[in-house]
Amino acid sequence: MYSQIIKPTPFLKPYITRYVFVRAEGSTDTMAPPADDPRFVNGKHVQPLLPNYGSFVFMRNTKVDINGVRTDGLVLLGSNQKTIGLTTLSGWFEGMLLDFEPGGMHALLDIDLQQLAGKVLTAEQYGDAGLMQLDRIFKNSPTAEEIAPLLDAFFLGHLLHKEDINYVRLQKVIEACDAAKGGISASEMAGVACLGERQFLRVFRQYVGIAPKQFIRLRRFHKTIQEMQMKAHSGQTIDLMAVALNHGYYDLSHMALEFQQMGCVSPSHFRMLGIPLSADFSIFFA
Repeated sequence: MYSQIIKPTPFLKPYITRYVFVRAEGSTDTMAPPADDPRFVNGKHVQPLLPNYGSFVFMRNTKVDINGVRTDGLVLLGSNQKTIGLTTLSGWFEGMLLDFEPGGMHALLDIDLQQLAGKVLTAEQYGDAGLMQLDRIFKNSPTAEEIAPLLDAFFLGHLLHKEDINYVRLQKVIEACDAAKGGISASEMAGVACLGERQFLRVFRQYVGIAPKQFIRLRRFHKTIQEMQMKAHSGQTIDLMAVALNHGYYDLSHMALEFQQMGCVSPSHFRMLGIPLSADFSIFFA
């Protein structure tokens, strides 16, 4: 497995976390994987996609099944709170994952995340001509270095035509959530956004796709994983109880329940895996 993380242009940093180019160097049809290995189903390789705030997955030279949607092209993933399975049907995998920041997909492309939440759609199903053109460009670009500037140009073309005040409000709300380590109510979040609570809930669901309470859980899960990655990267011992309390969990059992529900793995198992360091990520190299 080969992967390469490419940062988008700084102008897109508030909207897009990263591009991840992934290539499986061989066909799993000839690997004869263990039958009890959860990464394989019927001899085909599976990579779980962790909960996120919206993603694009580009494919080429492969056909995949993502939660029952079979395709060899661009897939849109709405915000979700559960692990999604990506299964290669052709053995090979070559593609790129694009992670959006909370609300970034709506701010750039006017996609209503409440309508897309929890769904998996191909570019054809979504019916956007620009995204279908972007998919064709990806399939004809030989390297990740060549596709990244094209992605930047595509999204900058959308960004330069608008000024989104609600997205600015959302960023202030997210900063307040991080500072409070999840200990903030929907009414307090509405106050930070300078909106009435009913209006805030409508805007929040439209931009993020999930309710504020669900967002707080997902944000806390991501921040917890990020701390564990940073400690592992620097060679520090990871005290799971200390990590749990630092991120607002009641105790270790509370954090373990959240890990199982969102990542299908225990905190101790995740600590053992030694996931490659990144600021945030979707693909889970189990």
